[in-house]
Amino acid sequence: MTPGTASLCKSIFRGVSYFVAAWGALFIRRWIKRHRERVAQSWPLVEGVILSGSVMHIRKTSYFRATLQYAYFVREYRTGEYFHEFSTEADADAFVRLMKDKRVQVRYKRSNTGKTVLEQSVVEHLMLAPASTEPPSPPIAALSGIR
Repeated sequence: MTPGTASLCKSIFRGVSYFVAAWGALFIRRWIKRHRERVAQSWPLVEGVILSGSVMHIRKTSYFRATLQYAYFVREYRTGEYFHEFSTEADADAFVRLMKDKRVQVRYKRSNTGKTVLEQSVVEHLMLAPASTEPPSPPIAALSGIR
């Protein structure tokens, strides 16, 4: 094998390895998310509100991750995060804009009220629901003094 061929094989192997690792990481994240939602089905519900969101590129993939921060009240104000992957940055940005200030049902673990799950079905329902004609309600943070 010539040095040029060896270098080419090494580059191809490295590229395939990165590709497999990136897709594996996405698969594992999605599996964990579904698993957490199944476990949380018996947890109580509390109303929360989406406070903010952000979008970042997922390294070594063409995907973007939207992160929503939400607040809820169980004996005190708390916050949590919801993640979703998108194939385009524009879709992820539109998702964050659409969800901001929306009221959501959050499941929390009774024995550890800081552990929550915002279910994908709740988010999908909000995304498909027709736009409300009433003005958005003030975020919980504005009412509670959370900064």
